[in-house]
Amino acid sequence: MKKAFKKIFLYVTLFVIVALFVCSAALAHQQSQLEVCKQVDLVILNSDSSTFVTREGIMKELETRNLFPEGKLIRSLDTDSIERALAHCDYLESVECYVSNINHLVIEVRQYVPVMRVYDRGDSTVYYVNRTGKRVAVDGRYHIDVPVVEGDFTGSFQPIRLLPLINYVDGDDSLKGLVSMYVVRDSNNVCFVPTICGHIVNMGRVEGWESKFKKLRLFYDNVMSKKGWDAYTEVSLKWDYMVVGTLRGKKTPYIAPYNPEEDEQAPPIESIGIDEVVGNVQEDVNP
Repeated sequence: MKKAFKKIFLYVTLFVIVALFVCSAALAHQQSQLEVCKQVDLVILNSDSSTFVTREGIMKELETRNLFPEGKLIRSLDTDSIERALAHCDYLESVECYVSNINHLVIEVRQYVPVMRVYDRGDSTVYYVNRTGKRVAVDGRYHIDVPVVEGDFTGSFQPIRLLPLINYVDGDDSLKGLVSMYVVRDSNNVCFVPTICGHIVNMGRVEGWESKFKKLRLFYDNVMSKKGWDAYTEVSLKWDYMVVGTLRGKKTPYIAPYNPEEDEQAPPIESIGIDEVVGNVQEDVNP
């Protein structure tokens, strides 16, 4: 009898425990159904880069698409829809959404990081370009200080080809302070406008920039510092072992037709009319 009583007591105890567990789970589920999203936490995974994305911008994007989550029931939030909506934003490269254990909607994004701002004369557009070549139209809500590139990029020469040169200049403080913007005439005449006013520098092709900048420094130190910083309208570094400067008020040096199969060599001196040599710099002095 005593043994049977113990067995019944054990069954009753187990039943009560199970019942309490089920009731607690049901109550927790019911409570969770009534819980609301308290706030949105924005996490920018590459926040050390240039900031295009702000919490205010994300909230405005969600409001525009009728997906603003704050104050809404947790069970009604569709994180997949929020991810898809934000994925269409040009200034975001990746998006992931989830609800935290404190009822916050967490939005993790990786933002678009431009490396240049392009003024394309070919189709009269202005856009940013990132390291993969993705173009994003300039938006008045966002602005970032990146190198400015101007040219006609409707052909085969695309702005992304300037990236190695831009990276090289950006890694040298003296050059970074010298170059104000890049101007691309064609693939054989890539120029930059220096902060030293009065002339433009023609780099030629986008290659061999280390030696070209060395020549430019020699030219600045040995020639322009003596003849005057406004003596030339253009300084060309495109030919091997020489710098060609166009004196102000004189005609532009002869530019040899571009042949991608040929090395960058100077044309015959007589073809560009050079009759004066100043150090290692040859000038165009024809009227």
